[in-house]
Amino acid sequence: MKSNKSYQRGQSVVEYLMIFSAALVLLTSVTLTQMILPSSEAAEKSLYLMQADAAADSIAGAINTVYANGQGSVRSLLVNVDCGWSLQLDNVKNVVRMMIWTSGVMENLEKEVEYRILYQHSLPKIAPGVYTVIVEWRNDKNSPEAMYLDSYDSKKIHLNLVG
Repeated sequence: MKSNKSYQRGQSVVEYLMIFSAALVLLTSVTLTQMILPSSEAAEKSLYLMQADAAADSIAGAINTVYANGQGSVRSLLVNVDCGWSLQLDNVKNVVRMMIWTSGVMENLEKEVEYRILYQHSLPKIAPGVYTVIVEWRNDKNSPEAMYLDSYDSKKIHLNLVG
């Protein structure tokens, strides 16, 4: 038969392990909420900003390429933004502007266009996703400068330029 003393020693070891485990669980939960979650939010915001910056740069580059190639040229590209966004062509500053919403804050990203944008154009509240952007300078002289979204199903954004 075991002695009473060794039984008490085993019980105290189990109690210490239970207290240590509870403290470890508490420390882990505090660390997770205070350190890791804010870091993942910052990483997500950085991802959205990089996507929007790349998209604005690609669209501005496509506009410049179409103007450089002349009337009748077309350029298509894919744009992926994983958060809500808006697209503007600003004829005052002559820029492509993308606005994204991250953590309840609106961020503006602007990319300069080398050729003159004649009018102000805006596509507000575009849903997250992958879109085909078609930049075109039509041969038709009566075709107006325009920017429009085909439909949310087709996910095609058209930019019709004039010279």
